[in-house]
Amino acid sequence: MSQSSLFVDIGNSAVKWRTCDSEVFTQGVDFFSSKLLPEVESVWVSAVAHPNIVQAIKVQFASVKLVEPLKQYGKLTLSYDDPSKLGVDRFLAMLGALERFPEQPLLVIDAGSAVTFDVIDSKGMHQGGLIMPGIKALRQSFPKFSTGDLSLKSSFLKNSTKGAWQSGTHAMLVSAIYSQIQNFELKYPGGVVTICGGVAKEILKELPILVKPYDNLVLDGLESYSQSMG
Repeated sequence: MSQSSLFVDIGNSAVKWRTCDSEVFTQGVDFFSSKLLPEVESVWVSAVAHPNIVQAIKVQFASVKLVEPLKQYGKLTLSYDDPSKLGVDRFLAMLGALERFPEQPLLVIDAGSAVTFDVIDSKGMHQGGLIMPGIKALRQSFPKFSTGDLSLKSSFLKNSTKGAWQSGTHAMLVSAIYSQIQNFELKYPGGVVTICGGVAKEILKELPILVKPYDNLVLDGLESYSQSMG
């Protein structure tokens, strides 16, 4: 028996999916197959990369809807003149955050392969955003010290070059995020800071206690979008 809708978030390094009432499943892009997906009547897709995965899903399912950012949707109005230039993951993460906090200023952070920041005022007006390298890009940014170790264990001083590089890039990531939170709090006292993405849980303990973690804001936004556009 098929379920009604499936929501799929195709990121740079992983694919996440769920139905309206299922748990979230995750698989790295190198190991993902559309055959892992359940039988459904329609599929809603957010994709920032890997058109081959999108095509495989289109071949397998009769109804596939690939979401694109809209200039205005519900309470959200984007600041971009051309909304197609905004990553759909950022658009949907903002929708997911607005579902929870519809009338409060928001800083939406997605700490994944890239780290993105988007600010929305209490009227739902997008104020713009920032994009920064994620931990993988930072760790591989200097060939002499490049490493595939993406663990975030410590930002303390180290007594080896390898440890100093890992700790330094960790500190750089956390400091950049912390700085944007402080800037947001100064401009929007009492606003809400949300964070999602692959490294969010690992760095949360180093961020202000007010930060609210949500594992799947993009999927939340995708489901919300489907309910009014389906």
